[in-house]
Amino acid sequence: MSTATRTTRPAASCPIRPGEPCTLCQVDVTGPQDCGLVWLVMGDDELRAGVRRTRLDRQVAQRVGGSGRTNPTS
Repeated sequence: MSTATRTTRPAASCPIRPGEPCTLCQVDVTGPQDCGLVWLVMGDDELRAGVRRTRLDRQVAQRVGGSGRTNPTS
């Protein structure tokens, strides 16, 4: 009989969609650490800055009491 216990891994969050879990949206991906989209976005200065702005805007909106969603037309 095995006495090994199962441990659950924490759900990884998606760096591209701040505040949302990694949904493994690409084939053969085990999480953000080997996601091609994350690699491309984080390797591009402008895209990485956009993700950072989105994250900061969301934090400010949550502090103010908003929904945390940004207006897609702004």
